Amino acid sequence: MSMFIGHYGAAFAARAVKPAIPLWQFFVAVQLVDFAWAALVLAGIEKFDVAPGFMEASILDLHHMPYTHSLVAAVIWAIAAGALYAASRRGAKAVTAGVIIGLAVFSHWITDLIAHGPDLALWFGGPKVGLGLWNSLLWTQVVEIGLLLIGGALYLAHTKPKGPVGRIAPFLLLGFMLALQIYNHLPVDHPPAIPQFAIMALLAFSLLSVVAWAADRTREPA
Repeated sequence: MSMFIGHYGAAFAARAVKPAIPLWQFFVAVQLVDFAWAALVLAGIEKFDVAPGFMEASILDLHHMPYTHSLVAAVIWAIAAGALYAASRRGAKAVTAGVIIGLAVFSHWITDLIAHGPDLALWFGGPKVGLGLWNSLLWTQVVEIGLLLIGGALYLAHTKPKGPVGRIAPFLLLGFMLALQIYNHLPVDHPPAIPQFAIMALLAFSLLSVVAWAADRTREPA
């Protein structure tokens, strides 16, 4: 129904670049604006409609989300997240860690730009852009799964198992995510109402972060 696991390819890749930052924190970072989006939807501030058939790979008409998904908002979220993360850490590499977290947050807008129709404002009230990958379910699956597998491969190449569980944990995580991706794009006869959809999104993002935490605990830098 929307760009989903493609965002997490950046999380896996970032973990390979900066092994000192746990994978679950990157999982939160790459979906931070969607956490905020779901919360603002529940608050009635940002709005969307559930419209079956709206695009081949999405039933969401995301017509008002300037505070989370405009380019200006994405930059603000990224800078704020990176600055807060750097301030929360100690040592000479705190700024570097903050920059990487900020880039992970901003990666969300880049991947959404590929997937969305023209619903991403450049600034508040400005023109909207989107390359429209969702117009093709096949290519949506190819690109999203491809991004996840590339990121997963980088993660596997830059980490090693701490023990027997660590040999299978990342594959279980990736398999779980692929299953969610397939389920996410199954046809639905009765789509959830808007509040339920936002709650489901928050639960899904949170669950994946917890599962990533559990899997990443079984690995260490290679």
